[in-house]
Order: sequence, then C-alpha cells, then structure tokens
Amino acid sequence: MSITTYPEFVQLVDHYKIFPFSDLIPDHPSLTSVAPSDSWHKDNEQDPWLWRVRIVKDEHAAYGKFFGTKLCFIQVSLFPHIPLLLSKGKSVEERYQSGLLSQHARDLYRIIKEAGNIDARNLRKESRLTAKEQKKDYERALVDLQNYADIVITGALASDFEGGWSSMCYETSEHWLYETLSETPEAPLHMTEAKTIVKAELAEVCTEKALKYLDKKLQFSL
Repeated sequence: MSITTYPEFVQLVDHYKIFPFSDLIPDHPSLTSVAPSDSWHKDNEQDPWLWRVRIVKDEHAAYGKFFGTKLCFIQVSLFPHIPLLLSKGKSVEERYQSGLLSQHARDLYRIIKEAGNIDARNLRKESRLTAKEQKKDYERALVDLQNYADIVITGALASDFEGGWSSMCYETSEHWLYETLSETPEAPLHMTEAKTIVKAELAEVCTEKALKYLDKKLQFSL
C-alpha cells in the first residue's frame, strides 16, 4: 500500500478509524509505512509531515499520543467514545485523587482548559516546569494526559527562528470536540454503549492481530 496525496491519507483514516503516525499496531498500516520515504519534509502538498496537522485542522481526525508514546490519528466520528474508554469514565480530578494522575498532569490540564488552545512553549512557561531537570516531569505529564485522551494536539506554531522546530499546540478533548462536533449528538454516557460502538467499528476494518492490540488498550471487550 502506498499513497502520495492528502485526500488518500484522509480516506485511510476514515477507513481504519484508528491510524498510527508510525508503526504501532500489529498488522496495521501507519502514515510512515504508506507514504514514500522521499516525500517527507518537502514543505509542499505531497509532504506527509504537513498532513498530520492539516487533518486535525480540517476536522477529520484527532491527533495525539493515545497509546503509549507514539502518535496516532483517530477518526472524528469515533473519537468522542475514546476518552470515555481510556479514562474508564473517571474525570481528571478523580484520577488525581486516586493516584492515577500526577499533580503536574492535573496542573497542565487546568492550564490547557483555561487557555482553550495553547502551544507547548507557553504551556511549559505557565506550568513553571522550566528547569532542565523538570523537562521529564513536563513531558511525562503531557503523555499521561494524552494517554487518557484528556488532551489532543491541534496544530503547530512556527518556530521563532529559521530552521527551528515548530511548537505543538494543545486543547482539551472536550473543547476540541465541542468546536468540531457542536452540531452532532453527544457521545454515549454509558461505558457499555461506547464499548459496543467502538468494537463494532474496528471489527469491520482491523485484522485479528490489530483488533487484539486495540482491545487490550481500549478494553472494549470487557
């Protein structure tokens, strides 16, 4: 399988529902596996590096580290059920109180929620986790919030200097879904209903190995 255009990428995300940026799910495609290796970082329409942000801005998919430390796209109609499954229906505060979430993660979530949308440079400044030895705490907190789908990556702010890396932007999933799906029905309030919907959607497009991996992460068979 190989693609060369952004519309083809959107079609793959629409089809597979959960589509990793790089190899992650067994027996399942990813953007790096289907896009030609010589098409990256060309800063043109055929550059897959730009597609990862464009697909979010076009409201086709949510983007973030939902499974461990690797990035993934989740199709917009499926995503409303994902935060419920990953968090097991527990709020940020409930997870913090029960020891499942660090204070750094809770504080970052509060900053992101208040800002609406914030880039990583400003987020780190506001978090006061700016010392070199605090970088791991900051990055771990960001990953933890994404693993629960509390937050999503929603764009990239250009670097302040030529040749520098862009700074990723973050929103709470709740805010992003409201902005993206404000005219659609709300996600199911019951865990059982969400599991049934997600399992049915993925079973249609995933191989047995891929479905087993996603079942372990989302626990939609329990």
